[in-house]
Amino acid sequence: MYSVSFTGHRPEKLPYFSEDDPMCIDVKERIKQQVEKLINEGADSFNSGMARGVDIWCAEIVLEFKEKYPHIKLTAVIPCKTQTRNWGYNDAERYRNILAKCDKTIYTSEEYSKSCMLKRDRALVEMCDVLIAVFDGTKGGTKYTVDYANKKMKKVIIIPPM
Repeated sequence: MYSVSFTGHRPEKLPYFSEDDPMCIDVKERIKQQVEKLINEGADSFNSGMARGVDIWCAEIVLEFKEKYPHIKLTAVIPCKTQTRNWGYNDAERYRNILAKCDKTIYTSEEYSKSCMLKRDRALVEMCDVLIAVFDGTKGGTKYTVDYANKKMKKVIIIPPM
């Protein structure tokens, strides 16, 4: 049995206008296929940083699979307790709904700070054997997380966002 963490871009860094966009639907399908493949290979624990965009999608995908594979677990690895403070109502509500279904919640910091996101990203890498990254190669938190996972000799699976 092993653990998988997710990382990926926020919606504004992705090349789609909505989750109804065919490219977005395709990316989510590729994530689903990869998650199910890993479950069938022994993955039983999944970790999401619970950020808007890819993190939320991946958490929702794992929750869908929990119906078919009830032994799998989902952990929310959250940078601070006020993560959703500046989010819109719909995004915050979606987050709360996922959080209520997680098996475990970890806050890597109590309060927001300049470093709390990176601390969360490092925790996601430290907790996993495999990192799934929806990543286009651009600078930012996803690149940092992928680079850190490579440095820590973790298996990294890149899913291009288009």
